[in-house]
Amino acid sequence: MSLAAAAIAPALLGGAADRQAELEAADRAIRAPLALSRRIGFAQLAGGVGASTTVAAVAALIAVRRRSPVLAVDAAAGPRSLRWQAGLGTTAPAPVDARRTRPQSQADALAGLPLTDTGVAVLDVHGDDDRAATETAWAEHVAPLARFCPVVCTDWGVRGAGADLGGIAAASSTVCVVTRADRGALERALAAAGAVRTLPNRPDVVVAAVDVGRTGGRLPRGFGAGVGVPVVRVPFEPARRAAEPVRGADCSAATRAALIRLAAAVMAPAGGVR
Repeated sequence: MSLAAAAIAPALLGGAADRQAELEAADRAIRAPLALSRRIGFAQLAGGVGASTTVAAVAALIAVRRRSPVLAVDAAAGPRSLRWQAGLGTTAPAPVDARRTRPQSQADALAGLPLTDTGVAVLDVHGDDDRAATETAWAEHVAPLARFCPVVCTDWGVRGAGADLGGIAAASSTVCVVTRADRGALERALAAAGAVRTLPNRPDVVVAAVDVGRTGGRLPRGFGAGVGVPVVRVPFEPARRAAEPVRGADCSAATRAALIRLAAAVMAPAGGVR
C-alpha cells in the first residue's frame, strides 16, 4: 500500500468526529481548484531532518487527492533525495525529451519523466554532478512546464537561511521550511520563515516540524504561534531510516495523519500550530 493510499482512510484518524471533520477540511483544501499553478518549495536549514521523504509523501498525497499528476522537482544534493524517496532509484535521469522544451499540453510537459504509481512525475534538475541545483537551473527546466502543472513540489534540500531561502522564495508561491521539532531548531526555522514572509513576492510559509529526536513533546502546545506561520508537527517515523523508500504500511497512523495536515497546509496555508 502506498503512503498516500494509506493516508486517505478515515479510520486511520481514529473515527472520532473531530478527526473526521479535520480530515474532511484537509481534503477540501487539497482538492480546491487553483487559479494559478501552486509552486511549493521544501527546504531544510540543516541535514538529517527528512525533507526529501516529506516532499515525496506530500506530493503523493496531493496527486492522489486531486486525481491529477503532480510535478515533483529534485533539486537537492545526496543519494537519497526526492528521486530515491519516490521509489525511482538513483540512476541518472533520461535525456530531455524535446517535447518538454516547448510544451503545448500537460502530456508534452511531462513527456519522458518517470511517473510513480500515485501520479507523481519526477523531474531531476541536477547537472552532471550530484550537487544541489541552483535556482537558475530550476527555472530553466521548470518555467516552460509550470503552466501545464497545477502543483509543482520542489525538494531544495539543505539551504542557508539567507540568500538561499530568498532565491527559493522567489521561485515559490509557498515555502515549507522542514526542521527538527526541538526548541532550538524550531526557533531558527520560525525566524527564517518570518523573514521569508517579508520578501517582495510575499510567499505563503509553512513550517514542518519533524520529531527526529523525539523531543517535540517537550514543547508547549502552540509554541511559535505568535509568528503567524503554520507549524505542522510530524511524528518521528523509524521507517525513514530504512534501506528502501518508505511505504504507507510502514508508517504509523499518526504520521499519515500529520502528512495529510501538512499537504493541506501547503496548499492553503493558514496561521496556527497543529
